[in-house]
Order: sequence, then C-alpha cells, then structure tokens
Amino acid sequence: MSNQLKLLLYIIFIAGIFYFLQNKFDLFDISFVDETKISDIFKGNEKAEDTGSTLKDMEISIGDGKIVNLRVEIADTQTERELGLSHRTFLGDYEGMYFVFEQNTNSSFWMKDMLIPLDIIFVDEGGFVVDIKEELQPCASSCPSVFSGTTYRYVLEVNSGFCSTNDVKIGNSVLVNLK
Repeated sequence: MSNQLKLLLYIIFIAGIFYFLQNKFDLFDISFVDETKISDIFKGNEKAEDTGSTLKDMEISIGDGKIVNLRVEIADTQTERELGLSHRTFLGDYEGMYFVFEQNTNSSFWMKDMLIPLDIIFVDEGGFVVDIKEELQPCASSCPSVFSGTTYRYVLEVNSGFCSTNDVKIGNSVLVNLK
C-alpha cells in the first residue's frame, strides 16, 4: 500500500474519531449544524427566528448526581411571557420555555391558544423547584387559571409527561446557562 493512501486513511480515521467524540461528548466548542435553527424549524417557531431569540442550556439536578439537560427559550419580557408557547405545534422532548420575572410572583398561567399539553415547573429565586403542575391540556375557551401553591421567580414549561419521565420533583435544583 502506498504511503499516500496510508496517510489519507489515517487522516480519515482521525477525523472520524473527532466527529464521534464531538457528537457523543460535545467536547469541543464547535457544532456541525446550527442547532437553534433546526430546533426552531421543527418547533414551528417563527417567533424565535424573528426576534433573534436563542436556546439556552439548562440543567435540572434530580438527586443522586443525576442531571437532566434541556434547551430552553428565555421569555424575559412581558410580551414574551404573555405569548409563551402559544400556537406552537411541536416542542422537542428536552426543550422548553423558561419564564423570567423581575421579582417573586404568584401570577397565574393558562393553556389558552396552546396546541400541545404541558408540564409547568415553578422555580424560586434560589433555583429550586417549589411546585409542579403536570399534564395540563390545551383549551380553546373558558380556560382555568393555573396557580402555584407558593410564590416563584421562574417558570419552566416543558412537554406533558416530562416531569414523570425524568423524575422531576419539588426540591430539585435548576441551573440555566445564560451565556
């Protein structure tokens, strides 16, 4: 076998190893695709593209060293919070919307104009889950208000069943990477 062919095979082998490591462990600060654009396309999320909103990394520590990773869109203005996930036809299994309030609140949420069922996770200013409302169904009119049993500073909306599937409970900690 010629030296040139050996060199070419060696380069392909090394590139394959780097590609595998990047996809499996996300070791390098590079991406082969723009994940936010792909996610927005699959979510039917024209809003995120129009406003330049991006997805942020979030971790929920569920105890025993177990961590659930997800990507969230941040809703930190009144307009973004009012619109929320309304009119979305799809939300990835490990995606959601993270509502950020200026101060502690006990405002209500509702499912009007929602097209997908949700779990709503209420988080205090210290980053701990203080209440969870599971399997909330969309409604067209006369929608009931959804209240937390306690005040909160943040709210995470995810697909219905997320909390039970991932064993998310009151007292778990939530960390958002806002870089």
